Amino acid sequence: MKKILILIIAFLIFAPMPQCCIGAAADDGKGLYMKHCASCHHPERYGLKAPALIPDTLKAYNNEELSGIIKDGLPASQMPSFKGVLTDGDIDKIISHITRPLSNIKWGMEDIVKSREVLTEAESQNIPSSSFVKTGGIDYEDITLVVESGKSVTVMDGQNFRPIDKFQVGAIHGGPKFSYSLQYIYAPARDGVITKYDLYALKKVGSVKAGINTRNIAISHDDKWVAVANGLPSNIVFLNDKLEPGYVLETSGKIGGIYTLTSDKRFVCSFRDASKLWLINYAKGFEIETLALPEPFEDISISPFEDIIIGSSRNGSMIYIYSLKGKKVLATFKTDGMPHLASATYWTDKGALYAAINHLKRPVVTILDLSNMKVVREINLKGSGFFVRTHQDTPFIWIDTNTDAIQIIDKSTLQVVKDLIPSTDKKAMHIEFTKDGRYALVSIYEDEGSLVIYDAFKLEEVKRMPFKKPAGKYNALNKTYPVRQYSPVKTSAAAAGQ
Repeated sequence: MKKILILIIAFLIFAPMPQCCIGAAADDGKGLYMKHCASCHHPERYGLKAPALIPDTLKAYNNEELSGIIKDGLPASQMPSFKGVLTDGDIDKIISHITRPLSNIKWGMEDIVKSREVLTEAESQNIPSSSFVKTGGIDYEDITLVVESGKSVTVMDGQNFRPIDKFQVGAIHGGPKFSYSLQYIYAPARDGVITKYDLYALKKVGSVKAGINTRNIAISHDDKWVAVANGLPSNIVFLNDKLEPGYVLETSGKIGGIYTLTSDKRFVCSFRDASKLWLINYAKGFEIETLALPEPFEDISISPFEDIIIGSSRNGSMIYIYSLKGKKVLATFKTDGMPHLASATYWTDKGALYAAINHLKRPVVTILDLSNMKVVREINLKGSGFFVRTHQDTPFIWIDTNTDAIQIIDKSTLQVVKDLIPSTDKKAMHIEFTKDGRYALVSIYEDEGSLVIYDAFKLEEVKRMPFKKPAGKYNALNKTYPVRQYSPVKTSAAAAGQ
């Protein structure tokens, strides 16, 4: 017995500690995290079933808010309440641990593969095969997605505004994308989780964690590749249609975003800290062509004809018009408003292409004539909003102002003709149109918010639907095939530098 006791003591002294406990006592921040959090959030805080817990993903919360989430959990999520399990002191220690910066962050092929969750072939066979579009008489191109509270997506029939289904996702960043077949939706979350949803089956069919902090995604014209632009780690992950990683392209700079050039069968990637664009040929082994820029583009917008890129400087003081065909800058314009090019909108008139650009730091909208490369007008607004939208077949430009007002500009006069106030003293934002431009959809961004539908010609409300903080709205045709709205214009020769 004495020998056995000695052996047990020796084992306890000399046996290696579990990896999760190395350098961490059970009652310190790391130890508490490993015990209560790591199974969902990853031992390195990279995120697994739950989001990554690193400064980049937590910067929207202060310590008090983080403490409340840990204590009370999060409704409509798998985050449980730790009230009665952890003391206030324990929670403070965990917060101190998860807000500590990480170095040498890694999330490679093996991690991506392990995170992949998809329906098996047998499970897929149990999904109803008949398309609701065909059986229900719904126009597939007029499906509109409503992102609610940044955590769920409502699938809505854009003809009668009937909600068809709703599915949960992470905190969407960059907006959901439709496959070019319009059968699938890919929803990217900030924590790198890409959710795939089948519109035919009205069911989520898979997910994969492609990174730790994701900027946005783009889909190849043939639906074979989903390109995921990551901030952490700095790379582009190319997933096939089964959410399997096929290729990882390492990057040295901060990715601004990635977009599809359907006419060129390439992706274009911008960088926020490097004076270049990448053209990535997904049909030729992800071959890269580098285009030199005069300075990094903080934000970009690609024209519907995919021949021109509008770019803004890092400090928001300059707008560049760049030709993808001529591979050179065609024009520059000084500004001091920090252009929000992600929301730039386009229309054609008498053979010319126009763009409207709002600004994050100045209450104006800039109107550009891209056929003649000049600023037509700058229009003063009530406030500096986030989104400006129009449709080729509507006579107006719609702009949110970070107030309760949506301001309406007549395309023919370029004058503000009306202030629409859906709900007094409640923030109105983000405009989307039905595929034919007949109706405009506006969000009341409140906990007890709503989706307000307007006749886009009469500027009159026709319907109101309750939603919890409805943010983005995405019409299938407008987001996937915007060029179908337009007639040819005379930008091609100019953009080619001829």
